[in-house]
Amino acid sequence: MTPRLSPALLCLQLLLLFHVDQVSAADQNVSNLISNLFGEYNKLVRPVKNASMPLIIRFEVFYAHVLDMNEREQTLSSSIWLTLTWTDDYLTWDPDDYGGVYVFKIPSYEIWLPDIYFYNNAELQTRNFLVGPVVKIFSNGGIMWAAPVNFKGYCLLDVRYFPFDHQHCDMKFGPWQHNGKEIIMEGHGSQSVFMSNGEWDMTGISSVDNFVYYPDDPGVPFTDTTFTIKFSRRSEFYVFNLMMPSCLICLMAALAFLLPPTSQGKVNLGVTFLLSMTVFLMIVAESIPPTNQVPVIGQYFAATMLLVSLSLVLNVIVVAIFTHALTGQPVPRYIRTIVLGVFAPIVRISSEEIRDIRRKTFKQKSHNHKVLTKSGGGTKFTTVPSKEHSKTHGVNFYMDYVPNSHHSNDSDNSKRHGEQFEALTRELKKMNETLAHMKQGEKQLTPEQKRNYREWVLVSRVLDRTFLVLYLLGNILSVVLLVLPVMIRMQSAS
Repeated sequence: MTPRLSPALLCLQLLLLFHVDQVSAADQNVSNLISNLFGEYNKLVRPVKNASMPLIIRFEVFYAHVLDMNEREQTLSSSIWLTLTWTDDYLTWDPDDYGGVYVFKIPSYEIWLPDIYFYNNAELQTRNFLVGPVVKIFSNGGIMWAAPVNFKGYCLLDVRYFPFDHQHCDMKFGPWQHNGKEIIMEGHGSQSVFMSNGEWDMTGISSVDNFVYYPDDPGVPFTDTTFTIKFSRRSEFYVFNLMMPSCLICLMAALAFLLPPTSQGKVNLGVTFLLSMTVFLMIVAESIPPTNQVPVIGQYFAATMLLVSLSLVLNVIVVAIFTHALTGQPVPRYIRTIVLGVFAPIVRISSEEIRDIRRKTFKQKSHNHKVLTKSGGGTKFTTVPSKEHSKTHGVNFYMDYVPNSHHSNDSDNSKRHGEQFEALTRELKKMNETLAHMKQGEKQLTPEQKRNYREWVLVSRVLDRTFLVLYLLGNILSVVLLVLPVMIRMQSAS
């Protein structure tokens, strides 16, 4: 017994059968249309009935994506949605004759195609990108070719303002064999479908239709359409990953001026920072083309390397000056005048320290007095420190001096005192050698040498502070003169 179908299911089956019949009829109409159109169609002939009339091709570019912008190779890889339209006089029909069919689709290699090429091609092989995709054919003879195509072309990149740069790349399309009397190009560009790749933003696109004369076919014009695409780079990546670390290294290099001259790491710190800047400069050099144009970031890194190198030299100068303090030599007058007299007030080094050193010098001179000493069989007056100063350094001072109370006009007494003096001198020399041995060869500085030592230390401090101020000013100037104008230009351009 056959099961009965419900009315709803029966209606659905009838609708499906009716739709299948319609689809079959439509497919039959398209098949008949194609057979009639392409029976005598020749795809090798330019599809115009009047051979003296040029064929107008409308070339639309929808720029979709920046695949790669290679600064070293000077190339731009792009993803573009292309739409080409033209009229084929031999592919027209009346839709009423074919069941209302007014459009159908076939592979593009079945019809005549213009020989349009990408003039800026940077790939190893030149290809005809029009062959392959499906085209739409309308009843009035209109042909619409549309497909996404990837192009890699040459683009002269201006890296002077890298990474705050704006680039303009040209993409030129046109027929290679058909001249301007046979084909006329009409271009149009759009950025409505553009999607940023995170580094580049598209700021505009424009098109220009040209008629150009080439030397291989003199006197014959050729038509093309040149699209100019404008980009602006997002510089945040380079600012945070290259420029900010270099700024931090420059600021940390200033710490070397805050270390005391006796520190062993004063020079080593500068060398470390210089090597770090060299590494950053090598990273930047790998991403820019080897041209005579030095980008802003390269100029900035060169300036910072110069400043770090200068800081290293200045630290070496400070350490070299400080070594004079260990010898106990007095500070030359011109250094005292320039450093302590001019630089110290500018860098806000307290003048109390300078006055304290000068006060001790005056006090040292005011406490000296003369005693009678024996020298070469005779006697003479010699300036020696006061009693207070001679307590701590009596061994050194009284090796050559004798108190006034031991002097006598009597020659015998003088001879006896002279022998006692010589004996005392020998004993004191032995004591001095014993003390020197006990100090393990440590050099004992006289009060004059100690004063010179303190003065040299003060000179080193003043120079350190002066060099620190100059170094920080150099960093500020490098940013103001190199980076700031470019950032202002970028803001005004955007």
